Amino acid sequence: MRIDVPEDIVVRAQANAAELRIALAVQLYADNRIDHTDACRLAGLNSTEMNRELVTRALSIQQYPPPTARAQSA
Repeated sequence: MRIDVPEDIVVRAQANAAELRIALAVQLYADNRIDHTDACRLAGLNSTEMNRELVTRALSIQQYPPPTARAQSA
């Protein structure tokens, strides 16, 4: 999948591609839509780096699958 972000929004957000990937990964993780492993993959970070991003944003570190993944595996 490819997501195109309008350049003016990127400029106003003062972000680059890596920062946008991290922001998306953190938000999906915070919404419990992806697990820690997938958040790391999406952000392009290792586990320690991802944990640092989560702590910086005052989010808890939960390394277990989101509810939908648990329900599907049951």
